[in-house]
Amino acid sequence: MTVHAPATAEAFVAAARCFVGVPWRHLGRACTGVDCIGLVLLAVREVGVDLPDPAPYAREPQGTRLLEGILGHATRVAVAAPGDVLLFRMGLYGGHVGIASDHPAWGVPACLHAYAPRRQVVEQPMDAELRAALLGAFRLPAFSVSAEA
Repeated sequence: MTVHAPATAEAFVAAARCFVGVPWRHLGRACTGVDCIGLVLLAVREVGVDLPDPAPYAREPQGTRLLEGILGHATRVAVAAPGDVLLFRMGLYGGHVGIASDHPAWGVPACLHAYAPRRQVVEQPMDAELRAALLGAFRLPAFSVSAEA
């Protein structure tokens, strides 16, 4: 899955959309299976941005180490925009990530994520359940306004 485009938030979302339907697999880092972190890492690499991989990690969050590789290089933003990394609560910790998007069919805020309960990568509207679990949105430096200027 290769998307040849400059490192923009739009290209990042487009790269992530290429994975819709790919099976969910813990620690997956290939088009044959990804987890939530793997989806973010693979999609961002498709547009030429490299982030450290926090693997290995347990399936259930055990503190913040899981997210340090990705969110340690991002800035928290008050309002999510397409291409921002969304952090969701799992139990006591933030342990699930997705990519903010505008749903292509409905034009509403959505989340691209490797979702274990659905056993695959999905792009789903930000429903009440996702909104309740959302802890924050984070912008990667490559996609910040100052990086595009």
